[in-house]
Amino acid sequence: MKRLLFIGGLLFISFVLAFGQDSKAIGKIGEEGELVYPSQAEEGPDGNIYVYDMVDAYIKVYAPEGKYLRRMGGEGQGPGEIKRAEGVRFGFTAEGKLYFTEFINGHRWITLMELSGELHKTIKLQISEVFGLSRSYPLEDGGFLVQLAFFPEPEIKDDYFLYKSPRELVRIDSEGKIVSRLKKTRYVTRISYRSDGADSPVPFAPQFMWSPYEKGSVLFSEGLSPVFHVYDYEGNLLKEIKSPLPEPEKVTKKDLTQWRRRRKEEARDKDWYQRFGTVIEKYKKSIHELKPNLDGISLTPDGNILVAGETEEGVEFVDYWLLDKEGKILVDGQTNTAGLHITRSFLFYGRRDEDGSFQFYVQKREGTETQDLKKFLK
Repeated sequence: MKRLLFIGGLLFISFVLAFGQDSKAIGKIGEEGELVYPSQAEEGPDGNIYVYDMVDAYIKVYAPEGKYLRRMGGEGQGPGEIKRAEGVRFGFTAEGKLYFTEFINGHRWITLMELSGELHKTIKLQISEVFGLSRSYPLEDGGFLVQLAFFPEPEIKDDYFLYKSPRELVRIDSEGKIVSRLKKTRYVTRISYRSDGADSPVPFAPQFMWSPYEKGSVLFSEGLSPVFHVYDYEGNLLKEIKSPLPEPEKVTKKDLTQWRRRRKEEARDKDWYQRFGTVIEKYKKSIHELKPNLDGISLTPDGNILVAGETEEGVEFVDYWLLDKEGKILVDGQTNTAGLHITRSFLFYGRRDEDGSFQFYVQKREGTETQDLKKFLK
């Protein structure tokens, strides 16, 4: 959901439940359990709906019909609290515990909590470098698959700097020790006049997308091919899954010109832009030759693969495909929503409403994954 939910400035978002033709807004501003800036919604093992709100760093819990029940987390320095409000991701273990992680400058541990909100334990990662936790997935042995993000590494280029952003998928045990390394990338993602920050993103950087796959394996894609790669937990390539999804397009001069224009228009602090933001004019030739054609992959409850196409500025509809495990398309279509994912009971997604505000929606499922998506997608 990154393009819908992590948008600069003060953006007020509400959370809405949509059951068929009926929808009920919950988390209204000023009411108990209000949601101001939610960034993730999931169905819990108890059937309730859990939503993380970045504005106050709480994971808020609602009954399936939308009634506010309780909250957990909140800003703080200690275990069970959240040090860095932005960049939190959460999920649930097979034992019914809620876990969450924090990005760079947040806590260096995985927090596990009871669904009641009581702290269960923390797993501190035994890593010496400065890192952040982007995503994680619990394993049966008490360990986790963890996506690590490290501080960008600046490299001089003429009179400016290009930053490479190391990302790595590792397996840790229940004590936080790395036991295997599955995948690592170091792509250029930022540009700056300085070597210590004030950086801006560069366009069309490859993705780092992964999802649990069959037992003991992970599905991975950089968003640059219709071919997906499957790795075991030791990082060995097991197989490739070829799909009929579209090939990525080449980056053109027009693409870069449009990107520079948008970056300049989006600059809210004009003084900052004049001092640091004009560095984007130095980026005349794209380092990345191809535009990513995919934006997200996830495994559905039935073991299918839900794939989101790349979203572009000014494009209203997003492509989605539901693939079986061998890459065959079961359903394809478009929707003017983003961040679509499937749980046992709901379809979750985000959408911009007529008044320009973003909202979360959750639609009650009525049939199979294929049936529900065929009704949802155009």
